[in-house]
Amino acid sequence: MNFFRFKYIIFILLLLSSCKLLDKSTTIYRKTPKNKPYIVENKIERVDWKFSKEIAGAIEQRLITQLEDSAKAVPPKKVVIFKYIKKPTAYDSIYSSLSAKNMEGSLFHIGYYNPKVTFKADTLNRKVTVTYRVEPRKATLLDTIAYQLKIPELQNIALNSLNEAQIIKKTAVSRIAIGAEINRLVDSFKNNGFYKFTPTEIRVQGDSSIEALTNISDDPFEQLRLLEEAEKKRDSPTVKIAFVLNKPSDTAKLVKYYINKIYVLSDYKPNDLLSDTIRLGTYVSKNFTERYHYPLFKTSILAKNITLHSGDVFKQREFLNTLNNLTRLGVWQSVNIRLIDNLDFADRVDIIIELIPSKKFSPFISLESSYASNTSGSSGNNINGSNLFGISLNVGLTNKNFAREAIRMTHNLRFGIELNNRSSTSAPDLINANEISYTNNMVIPRRILLDKFLSKKGFRKGESFINASISKNNRFDFFNLNTIGVNAGINGVNNKNNKISIKLFSEFNNLYNRSDTFERLLNKKPFLRYSYNTAFVGGFAASYLSISRKSYITKYPEEQYFKINIEESSWLPLLLPIAKDVKRKYAKIDIEYKYTIKKKKSEYAFRTFVGIGTPLLKDTALPFFKQFVGGGSNSMRGWPVRGIGLGGQKLTPLPENNFNDRTGDIQFETNVELRHNLTQKIADLLTIKGAAFIDVGNIWNAKSPTLINADASTQFKPKNFVKQVGVSAGYGFRFDISYLIIRTDFSFRFKRPETSDLNNGWKLPDIGFDDAFKKIFSREFRQWRYENFNFTLGINYPF
Repeated sequence: MNFFRFKYIIFILLLLSSCKLLDKSTTIYRKTPKNKPYIVENKIERVDWKFSKEIAGAIEQRLITQLEDSAKAVPPKKVVIFKYIKKPTAYDSIYSSLSAKNMEGSLFHIGYYNPKVTFKADTLNRKVTVTYRVEPRKATLLDTIAYQLKIPELQNIALNSLNEAQIIKKTAVSRIAIGAEINRLVDSFKNNGFYKFTPTEIRVQGDSSIEALTNISDDPFEQLRLLEEAEKKRDSPTVKIAFVLNKPSDTAKLVKYYINKIYVLSDYKPNDLLSDTIRLGTYVSKNFTERYHYPLFKTSILAKNITLHSGDVFKQREFLNTLNNLTRLGVWQSVNIRLIDNLDFADRVDIIIELIPSKKFSPFISLESSYASNTSGSSGNNINGSNLFGISLNVGLTNKNFAREAIRMTHNLRFGIELNNRSSTSAPDLINANEISYTNNMVIPRRILLDKFLSKKGFRKGESFINASISKNNRFDFFNLNTIGVNAGINGVNNKNNKISIKLFSEFNNLYNRSDTFERLLNKKPFLRYSYNTAFVGGFAASYLSISRKSYITKYPEEQYFKINIEESSWLPLLLPIAKDVKRKYAKIDIEYKYTIKKKKSEYAFRTFVGIGTPLLKDTALPFFKQFVGGGSNSMRGWPVRGIGLGGQKLTPLPENNFNDRTGDIQFETNVELRHNLTQKIADLLTIKGAAFIDVGNIWNAKSPTLINADASTQFKPKNFVKQVGVSAGYGFRFDISYLIIRTDFSFRFKRPETSDLNNGWKLPDIGFDDAFKKIFSREFRQWRYENFNFTLGINYPF
């Protein structure tokens, strides 16, 4: 190990991942104002801010938006580690002064009655940094809130929905909060029949000092006048307000409406008329009348998704539900709902739903490729192999309206091959494996089972699905594998977009034509015999997914992802008349958590995955197609696909590395990645980004090694956990082509589980500037790369 050489590699990785060190020294300014100072940065200095960290960040972002255009700093463009600014803004104190006044007005609108904003400009070599000193001072609090709407029904609606009020006594009053409360009142009225009611029918009255809060004018001079008036009342930090009915010129806005008749034009064409009974067919149901050119849709699909009902009070909520339900089905390219006043009754409205169908059939074709390398120069010969190039062709057809019930059925035919790189004598054949498969996916736009139960739990939206697949894989010189699988289930989505899925599944894998080479391998590694064999599994599976985003309060957008999967195969195999020796019984659970925070020029991403599977009864291991794997472009990037573990198991010697698949019943993994921009768009086509990352994890067996004739170091034991986890770190590039991200990652192993008896596996890879190129690319260092380094090529982000 040459630590002094390797430390320079670490230094460069840290330097690239932390471009802030180079921000100022590498910025180049072009076409600067002649003989004039120019703005390079605007800062906010917080004075006596008594806010939480999140709210303070949101207020600061709000203030930055108040800068006059002529007071803004031109954002830099970036090429690798260099930045350049073209035509920076000339500095003029007049615009900075106006920006300060804008900030005071913005603070006033969020409840700070007497703010003070000043600025100072620091100049160095014509480069100006403007600092705005912001002192919010006391907030204006709501003392009294009243509703004086005159019409009894409107007054009752307002008072009965106070639990949803957007303003609260003794809190800061703001123009935003008042506007939100007006919108809430309007929505409440529209959901109770007053569908023509608008915000202009509500007026806010109160202290004269809050005119700026209720005045809708965006004239900056008018705002300045109001601020001057407010300056005189700085010693009155509370206000009283009342929401008053502003009597409209059109009295129809104060009428409560009921639904008269509902008409549905299910295959609407421009200029179609409801009265055209010659060209249009008619079907009359209990709730609506359907008019159509051709009976493309069953009436039941319309009845289940139209939540407006004839004779009911008109509700804006049900109007939007109907619109969303029909759009979500995906069988109409346009959904339009019109409201028409009924001529015979002043308080009745007719509803016309115009639906323009989309094309029923949608063909597709795609080409996929993948590359996995352990950079050892050997073929690898894994199931999804290392040092393999794969290419596959997908041809499919989607029927968006199967059985005239908006059932989406997709047929997909896939052809694929894997090619060896032929850089090793152990890989004499160009083609390593081939595959052909057919998949049929059917999505039914309603839940067939458990609909009432899930709706009570808040999962009101949902679907049913049935999937079936069959495939044939030829693994040359090893075995053939035929697979058939069927699963069916339901899912649901709640108002927070959390998703739950429940399904029954079954899968049969028939492994046959095992070659003598593969049989000798099984004899040498008995554990593989328990995994690689013909197997049938089936049972129950459920998953829960939660994705939460915070971008409206915090300074930087955050996203949290949590998913848990539970799967068991025990009772279903017992029910089916299949040979006892191929039935597999197991239980399995995995949990994944991801967190990302996106800053202006960088992004931090974190992921943790824990998976535990256990064979049941007399089974000794999970089937190979249900086991966990580590390594590759989306996992432990310092190891090739299926290349890490099990536990502290020794690496297979390189010359014998002809089947190095490592799969296990238990997996732990955590990943951290710092992403940052290296360049701006190149001709609006390409953005180059970089990422420094660390991966930690491993896989293990669940049962005792004596049961499966395996090395004792492969079994999971809590006391060995820290010693046996692997650690890799590296740097990669992301080539963002708008609709696709191509990713390359260079990763080194810093802690190797197979050497845990020596310094707990910690070891710095012996590499420096003088031999880096040779060790990463030269054939003579295959053994070193096999033990220390991995290169991966991937699509999109790893997590």
